[in-house]
Parts: sequence; C-alpha cells; structure tokens
Amino acid sequence: MQVWSFVEGQWQPGDVADASARWYDIVGDAAVLHGLAERFGLHALAVEDCISTLLHAPKIDEFADHLFLVIHAFVSAADGPDAVELDIFLGANFLITYQDERIPAIDAVTERLYRGLGVRPGTDGLFYEIADVLTDAILPQVNSLSERLDGIQDALLERPGSEYNHATLDLRARAGRIRRLVIPQLTAVQRLSRGEFEAISEPNRIYFRDIYDHLVRVDFALETLREDAEVALNTYLSVLNNRMNEIMKVLSVVGALALPAIVIAGVFGTNFDNVPGLHSNWGFLMMMGSMVGLAGGMALYFRRKGWF
Repeated sequence: MQVWSFVEGQWQPGDVADASARWYDIVGDAAVLHGLAERFGLHALAVEDCISTLLHAPKIDEFADHLFLVIHAFVSAADGPDAVELDIFLGANFLITYQDERIPAIDAVTERLYRGLGVRPGTDGLFYEIADVLTDAILPQVNSLSERLDGIQDALLERPGSEYNHATLDLRARAGRIRRLVIPQLTAVQRLSRGEFEAISEPNRIYFRDIYDHLVRVDFALETLREDAEVALNTYLSVLNNRMNEIMKVLSVVGALALPAIVIAGVFGTNFDNVPGLHSNWGFLMMMGSMVGLAGGMALYFRRKGWF
C-alpha cells in the first residue's frame, strides 16, 4: 500500500501526522482494505464489491460521509484494450483506491506527485486527476483499434479471406464490450459534474465536465468503429459474392462451350448402324473438327458480346 498525505497545499509521500487529507492506494491487499474500512466506516457491501473478482459496471453509491465509486481503466493487451476495475472511496479527508492489479494510469499520477506537479486541491481534486488520466488513456487505444480495422479493410480488397472476417467480428465485439462499460461510466461522471454530491467541491465540478466531454468523444469513436466494422463485413461479403459470380461465369462459359461436343459425342455414340460417317475413315476427324469449330465459334460470339 502507498500512502500520500496532503500537507500545506501539497501531496507528500508517507503518512504525515498533521496531514489534512490522505490517499491510500491499495493493490490486491484485502486485509489492508478491511483495516481501512474499520477506521473510516466503509460499508461492508462496498468492501465486498472491491474484493469480488467479478467485473462490476461503473457506478456511484453515496453513504453518509463518503462516496463509493467503480470506474474502469483500459490497459493495453495483445489483442486490444482490456477493462480493469478501479474501486474508489472518496471522503472529505481521505481517498482510498483499490485495484486488483496495478493500473499504469495510477503510476502516472503518483509520478506527477513525486515531481511536485500541481493537482487540483482536496481529495476530490486528486480523484479528478486519476479519472482524467484513466479517461485520456482510452481514446488512443480505441484509435489503435480503428487503425487495425483500416488495415483489415485494405487487405480485404486485395485478398479476401475468412481470417479477415473473423478479425473484423472480433474488433466489432471488442468495441461493443468497451462501449457497454463507457456508457455507465459517462453517466457516473456526469453526476459528479452537476453538483449532486457534496464530496465534489464546486470549483472542481467543471473539471469533471471536461472528463465527461472526453468520454463522449470515446463513445462516439466506439460507435464509429462499430459502424466501420459493419462496412468492412459488408465489403467482405460483397467481394466474396463478386468472386463467386466470376467463378460461376467462367464455369457457365466452360459448360456452354462443352455443350456442342457433348451433343455430337452423344449422337455418334448411339447404338445405330446407319449413322452418317460412322464407317468413314475421316469420320473421327470430322467429328473432332465440328466440336472444335462450334466451340471456337461460340467463344468468339461470347467475346464479342462482352460476356467474358
């Protein structure tokens, strides 16, 4: 657990005795969380949500002297951004963050504090800095998904294949999963910005509106990504149908050119003795010549018509 203390208008590392506010940053240590719960009177249900391995939707629960918030960070993974839950207890003189695994955005905030860079005053101001960094990290990852989709679309036009179809479906599903978490998070941030909770001071509310605007941009980017994925799927199906039509056209032409030969061979293969040319020394050559001549004539006719 990391502890930061707010002393004389600045956050300092460690648990300073005369601090006016403190930030407790916990990574997967349930025992420490239970200790802080007894100290600050945290609700048992909120603590249970923190310890649970299930992924909870973003929300805000208001208690007598503090707020309990669930928000989500999106960390980079091999196949795209993955959601990581961040649980937050926000009081007038304390901020508790609980994470099952280390979130890079938290490290970015602590790095700013170590460097002495200014943050908004109060525990709600520090919470704003954390939420702002988490939100700013989402859009670049959504943009990277859009770039991957653009690459898939280009590859589809050059060489369509089922692997691109699966990749497009995966991107569309991932964008949908992210959006299902971003929308309730957007609603929660909106509630923080409109003065609904005393834990958010009036000077800091406008900054949460800025986070809300950023989340709206993320939501718009995700919706655009899903629409582009639909276009990519339709493009894949169109290219596939065009290829099928080309193949069927070639097969139809081949079948049409082979039809005279089949008819001629069928006639000369009948079990009758008085077939013209059957006993001629030139009969076979005449038959083959007729087959080739008719097929060639049909091919020339089709070509002039522009059928292939």
